[in-house]
Amino acid sequence: MYGMRRNLTVMKDRFFWSSKRSTIAGPHIRDASNVQRVWNYFVIASLPTWLIGTWSLGHQTNQAIADFGLERVPGWRAGLLSQFGIGFDAFNAVACFLHGLLYFLPIFGLALIVGAFWQALFAKLRNTEPDEGLLVIAWLFALLMPATAPMYQVAVGMTFGIVVGKLIYGGSGRYLFNPALLGMAFLVFSYPTLMYGENPWVPVEGYDEPTVLELVGEEGGISVIPSVGYSFWGMFLGDQPGPIGVVSSLGALLGALFLMWTGVASCRLMAGAVVGVIVTATLFNAIAPGNELFAVPWYWQMVMGGIVFGIVFIATDPVAGPMTNPGRWAFGLIVGALTVTIRATNPAYHEGVVFAILLASVFSPLIDYVATERNIQRRLRRQRVYDDG
Repeated sequence: MYGMRRNLTVMKDRFFWSSKRSTIAGPHIRDASNVQRVWNYFVIASLPTWLIGTWSLGHQTNQAIADFGLERVPGWRAGLLSQFGIGFDAFNAVACFLHGLLYFLPIFGLALIVGAFWQALFAKLRNTEPDEGLLVIAWLFALLMPATAPMYQVAVGMTFGIVVGKLIYGGSGRYLFNPALLGMAFLVFSYPTLMYGENPWVPVEGYDEPTVLELVGEEGGISVIPSVGYSFWGMFLGDQPGPIGVVSSLGALLGALFLMWTGVASCRLMAGAVVGVIVTATLFNAIAPGNELFAVPWYWQMVMGGIVFGIVFIATDPVAGPMTNPGRWAFGLIVGALTVTIRATNPAYHEGVVFAILLASVFSPLIDYVATERNIQRRLRRQRVYDDG
């Protein structure tokens, strides 16, 4: 218990303060950045998606309560909102945000405690300081979870993500997959009803509101979207059911600008992913325009599901992604192309970006190896030309 409290304290201190330790031998790198600050930037950059997504969850929930005409809403969250006079007005931004927040905080808090326990345990066994990156892993993991996720599944998913995805490899800087994404993917396969069961997104019993991706995949293309009350710009803002972190393309784009401004995330990788989406979607449009899934234009692909969130906050993981600039272009192209391909050809799993990033991460070392070898061969050819000249 002491180790877990120490881990949480260290994480809090590292978010607001820099470490007192410094290197005592050269070479020195003189830069304002450090590992913990890089992870902190991802949390800060995702705040717009969190704010909009939390409001959207509360808005969807309050709208469902109004549609059902519920005079007495069950649950401790409803009790708190009623006790403090906040209510369930679907058009009151504060009421919607606070209602969504009451679903997010337990998931995030439990993920943080579970992650702190495992990091403290591994630090004790290895006789080292607690590892960096716990806050961002728990934060992104919570942003990917549905509001109806049972707490034991949150604990299981966070355990798998941080232990199998990170700690057994040695911690930050050594893992193969983004731990938050790996934990969420583990839950998708272990508990399929978590994401694809009845009503996982709007936590009102009996209210079944699928995501737009599910509607397009099951009901016959994008023509169904206006009939159920969604619009392109509303979806771009984030007014749609889904995990808190992924519903708003606008919030993710604001985060992308911050990450590029701070130099934390690669603009080449993000641009490559967008190019991959555009090229692949356009190719599918031309191949089979009569197929409803193949006919979805690229700009609709970008506002449906979590593709923008995945590109900005998951694919840009500085550990799991490639390190070379050509490799980042290639990695992004693979993520974008695979996402559209999975969405169009495997409707059983509507959100293709999760599996696209996992598959691309497997090939990340190979991508860097090929890029490095090509550069070496190019330099050798230039040297031979120079020597012969």
